[in-house]
Amino acid sequence: MDTPTLDAVEAVLLKEGRTATAFCGLVRGMSVVSPEPDSVVAFVRVPGGVVSAGEPIAPPERLGAVTGRFVNWARGVAGAGHGADGADGGGDENGAGTRRKQRVSFFATEGRILATHPLRRWLIGEQPVWDPREWAQSLSTHRSLREQLRRARAKGVVCYRLGVNELQHTGWRSSMDALVQRWHATRSMPAMGFIVEVDLMAGAQWRRSYVAVREGRLVALLSMAPVPARAGWLLEHLLRDPDAPNGTAELLVDAAMRDMSDEGVEWATLGLAPLHGPVRWWLGVVRRFSRPLFNFAGLSAFKQKLRPGSWEPIYMAWPHGDRGWRAMLDGLRAFAGMPLWRFGLQTIARGPASLLRLLEILLGPWTLLLALAPTQPWFPSKQVHAAWVIFDIVLLLLLGQLRMFTARQGGVARGRAALLTRLLAIAVSTDAALTIVQALTWNLPRSSDPGDLAVLLLACMAPLLTVPVLWGASRRLKSLASEPPFCPLA
Repeated sequence: MDTPTLDAVEAVLLKEGRTATAFCGLVRGMSVVSPEPDSVVAFVRVPGGVVSAGEPIAPPERLGAVTGRFVNWARGVAGAGHGADGADGGGDENGAGTRRKQRVSFFATEGRILATHPLRRWLIGEQPVWDPREWAQSLSTHRSLREQLRRARAKGVVCYRLGVNELQHTGWRSSMDALVQRWHATRSMPAMGFIVEVDLMAGAQWRRSYVAVREGRLVALLSMAPVPARAGWLLEHLLRDPDAPNGTAELLVDAAMRDMSDEGVEWATLGLAPLHGPVRWWLGVVRRFSRPLFNFAGLSAFKQKLRPGSWEPIYMAWPHGDRGWRAMLDGLRAFAGMPLWRFGLQTIARGPASLLRLLEILLGPWTLLLALAPTQPWFPSKQVHAAWVIFDIVLLLLLGQLRMFTARQGGVARGRAALLTRLLAIAVSTDAALTIVQALTWNLPRSSDPGDLAVLLLACMAPLLTVPVLWGASRRLKSLASEPPFCPLA
């Protein structure tokens, strides 16, 4: 299996790229192979498998053959490469060609591949599609969207389109990196990779970039990737600062749509809306109950609000003989970029708002039970007992105050939230240490019943598990307490 040069990858993408995931081959972290001349497949490796970023990029008449070669190569089937003996023709510098008997799946395909190669599929969402030439007419009948644009303009938001030289300017790159970090800090989960990797410089010479500026500060950006075979564009990364006025994101989309309309562009998309549309029932359950970590419904609603002309189905596909649930698991691993258990721990350690709220809810009944518990044999004295109850009541009140701060907009409220979270982290760290000391010096020598020991273990573990959550929330909120980055308008 050949490893193409960067120039060769760009040449194929600019000629044959027709999907929203086409330019993923230029994104950092992706591996790229060329099953046949004038074709590329971008993918990431996961334990025991490879996950393709969408479908292979190839001439339509050879898409089936390219897909077959890639599947055979991933599975270690003889004849999959270009070697003289028909075996795998070696590999890339990362050792891709040395892999054998791996699972293979295609995440976020647009369906064309399914007609050229025998694959199974699940619908995983839909992507909205616009004809930018119809944008102005659609906007004229969309009162609520016009009001959003008016509101952003009234707040002083102005949009600019950046040239390639400006995009590569050190000042702009620094400001955009700062905005990306602030945007990530508003997310409940760590930054994900694969087809959602925010790499603003991947294929920079082919991209379009728009920025929204208010009072000299960068408050939002839009990065677009071309879809050459459709003479269209993917509005790929639309990132909004938490201090951006309402309507800022819509204003960037409006600027891009109007430019595309002036150029006669007929096709544009905002990319996959995950779990949108008639997905399987259990994916619908995930969509409903995952909101505290990822708001699938909110993302779909935003794209729906912009009134797309149509929705195109997006699938996850895998060869017959493999399992759909394994393909889905591999896809999740691709996005996480690490073992899922580690990704889960990193999510918890970020101190997401939903987890802070859960801590507040659980602390209520715990404090009540603590107050109703007898002093003997659990506490050295009534004074110590009362001190622990008062301490937990204060924590409960402070968590409620933190929830109020985090619900407010503006740097002042977020600064107070960051400070309060730091104080809570210090207090709970002290609580954990004192609880362990009391358990070891007072309770443990006087307890032998398994039930008592279980209660002691719970009392010690609760603050210990809470400490990293609060420290993580403190770090995340601190990054949001400052003002948006300056923009170097020069």
